[in-house]
Amino acid sequence: MRAGLVLISPLIPILKERFNLSTAEIALLAGIPVFCFASTSLLMGQVAKLGSSNRIIKWALTVLACALFARTFTGLIGLYLFSFVLGIAIAVLNYELPAWVKEHAPADSGFMTGVYSTLMGLGAAIAIAISVPLAELNSLSWQLSMLPWVGLAVVVSIYWWRKMETETVEKLTRPVHFWRAPAFKDPVAWALVAFFGIESMVFYATATWLPTILLVKDFSLRGGAFAVSISGVVGSLVGLTIPHYIGKFRDKRLFLVGASLLTAVSFFAIAILSGPIILLWLCLANIGVSICFPMCLMLAGTKTSTPEATRNMSTMMQSIGYALSAMGPGLLGWFYESFGNWNTALLGMVALTMVQMVMGWIVGRPTLIAS
Repeated sequence: MRAGLVLISPLIPILKERFNLSTAEIALLAGIPVFCFASTSLLMGQVAKLGSSNRIIKWALTVLACALFARTFTGLIGLYLFSFVLGIAIAVLNYELPAWVKEHAPADSGFMTGVYSTLMGLGAAIAIAISVPLAELNSLSWQLSMLPWVGLAVVVSIYWWRKMETETVEKLTRPVHFWRAPAFKDPVAWALVAFFGIESMVFYATATWLPTILLVKDFSLRGGAFAVSISGVVGSLVGLTIPHYIGKFRDKRLFLVGASLLTAVSFFAIAILSGPIILLWLCLANIGVSICFPMCLMLAGTKTSTPEATRNMSTMMQSIGYALSAMGPGLLGWFYESFGNWNTALLGMVALTMVQMVMGWIVGRPTLIAS
């Protein structure tokens, strides 16, 4: 899921030169899947008719594998078009995984959320690390960087198809649209939406531009991609265990505020510093992000009482939240174009993370969301 999105970021200089793309066109390419995350909520009622979570995940993985393959070999138009299809497939998986956890592992939601979010983070880190070396390996260039993830998507899709051969498909009640659910009028639900939206906005903005930003911080393109990858691994490993332990506390305010503050301080340090010390602050920033992201997914389940309510809260959180986050790459690019340097642009991300901290204080209280 995550690898297919973020491997574009270290390839930006290559794609920019290959297709003569502007900053706005690059931001659009990076933002298309995230816009899909927001808009696909309108389709979730129809998607639910497919049956159980396992069956929905099976079909979404199949579409994802096809989109990754097509995006690799259909030129510039296909790069944009199949980024849209890829975004829809990942959006369905984003919405369905919290409900899957609620159905299959309700007692271990913190641990299970940590496991799958960590695997997404590790996949992203590996994708970023190997994309530039693969692109420089032969004449296939950026296309070769995408091929390993096509293969992985095919393998995982086949696994889900085989699993379904012996599984009874459940008939699910079609969920109401999230704007008709009780959570839509709950201020705590909106705080969770804002927290998730800002966290995702900062993540996708920096994930898109950090390899490019590091070029002016005394890193090479390959070195910058490697630094971002290493920091992603560190953050993901922390994200594997922290949600499990935080989940044991009824009041999570200090954890959400602390992780948000760590992210803000880290990006401030990246803005004012240069050289190898930035790797330390990249790791700390990723630790903050890797705590906040699975916590949002877990809270969508633990602050609701039924799988249907979890699915509605997850859809509301991700549709509106990703609508905000889709603006992240373009916003950071616009900051750069307006101020003429990446340091000032990064301070805009720091300001957003401070707002996120306030939302974390609200949503971390031990209260259930209306369902």
